[in-house]
Amino acid sequence: MSTSNTFTREFLAEAKEVIDRLNTSSIENAATLLAETRSSGGRLFILGVGGSAANASHAVNDFRKIAGIEAYAPTDNVSELTARTNDEGWASVFEAWLRVSRLSANDLVLVFSVGGGDLEKNVSPNLVAALQYAKAVGAKILGIVGRDGGHTAKVADVCVIIPTVNPAHITPHTEAFQAVVWHLLVSHPAVKQQQTKWESTAAGTLRPAVFLDRDGVINRALVRDGKPFPPASLEEFEILPQVASSLLDLKTHGFALFVITNQPDVARGTQTRAAVEGMHEVLASSLPIDDIFVCYHDDNDQCGCRKPQPGLLLEAQRKHGIDLSRSFVVGDRWRDIDAGRSAGCKTVLIDYGYRERKPAQPPDATVRSLREAADWIIRSSRAESHNFEGVSQER
Repeated sequence: MSTSNTFTREFLAEAKEVIDRLNTSSIENAATLLAETRSSGGRLFILGVGGSAANASHAVNDFRKIAGIEAYAPTDNVSELTARTNDEGWASVFEAWLRVSRLSANDLVLVFSVGGGDLEKNVSPNLVAALQYAKAVGAKILGIVGRDGGHTAKVADVCVIIPTVNPAHITPHTEAFQAVVWHLLVSHPAVKQQQTKWESTAAGTLRPAVFLDRDGVINRALVRDGKPFPPASLEEFEILPQVASSLLDLKTHGFALFVITNQPDVARGTQTRAAVEGMHEVLASSLPIDDIFVCYHDDNDQCGCRKPQPGLLLEAQRKHGIDLSRSFVVGDRWRDIDAGRSAGCKTVLIDYGYRERKPAQPPDATVRSLREAADWIIRSSRAESHNFEGVSQER
C-alpha cells in the first residue's frame, strides 16, 4: 500500500472518530437556541477568522435561506473590515462591528474557530473582545470550535467542541466539521423552514401526514384529579365519537395517518406490552391508520422517542417518506405539541383543560375535538396549497 493511500485511510478514519465523539446533546441544544433566537425576532451574527471566515460567509446564506434567520458575518464586508483594521486595529474589528449593528439581548453570536480565542496567547483577540461585548449586552453565544474551546467555551451558552483525535490535524478537522455541524443545524427539524433545491425536486414523492396522539385524541382518556391516564384494558378502550369519519376525511384529502403514543406504564410495570398491542390491533382493524409508533419508555430512560422528543415522528418520516414541513400533529397534552414543534410540524391542541404544564410554544390551533382538528387541518392545507400555486404562477 502506498504512503499516500495510507494517509488517506488514516485521515478518513480520524474523521469517523470525530463524528463518533461529537456531543449530540450540545448540538441539540444549539438547534434549540437557534430556534428560540428566530422566534424572539433576534438576529444571528457569525464570527470567524481565516478558513472559519469563509465558513461564516457560507453559513450566513444557509441560515438566512433555509432557516429563515436574519444572519450576518462582519467578514463579508471587506471595506469596513479593512478600514477598521487599518484605523483602529485588528483586535477590535468584530466588537466595533457588533456595536454599530446594535447587538442586543435578543441576538445570537455564533463563533467558528479552531481554538476559540485566547487573550493570554494573543490568539484571535478579536473574537475575545467581541464575546466580552456580547456578554455585556446580554446576547446569547454559540460556539462551534476545536481544541478545548478556548475563551468561547468558557463564555458560551452552548458550545459544540470538535474533538481532537490527532493533534497534527486539529485545523483541517475543525474547519471541516464546522461545516458538518452547521449543515446539520440548518437541516434540523427545529430550525429548517425551507427545502433545499435538490431535495425540493423530490418533494412530489414525499407525503404530508397527520400524526395523532392516542389517549384523549382517538380513544377516551381516563381523567383523575385533572390528569389523563390511558385505559388499563380492552374493556376500558373506547374510541371517541366522530373519530372514524374525521380520519376518513383527512385520508381523502391526501394525508397519511400515524398514531404516535407514549405508553410508559409498560416500563413502570403497571401495564403489559401485549395489552397495549391488543388495543392497537383494534385501532388498525377499525380505523384508516397507516402505522402506529409507540414509545414504551419512561422519562428515566432518557430515550429519543418519548414525547416531547421527536423520535417517533422522525422514525415515521424515514419509514414512510413524509414531508414534515407539510404535516400536522394533533394531541391533547404539552408533550404532543412540543414534539410536533421539534419535528417542524404544525400543531393542534385538543384542550381538555388538564391540570398540567403548558407547551413551550403555543399550538397553531386549539380545538375541542378531533373533528374540529380535522376541519382546521383541511382548511389550513387548502389555504397553503392555494398560496403556493399563486407563487408558482407568479414565477
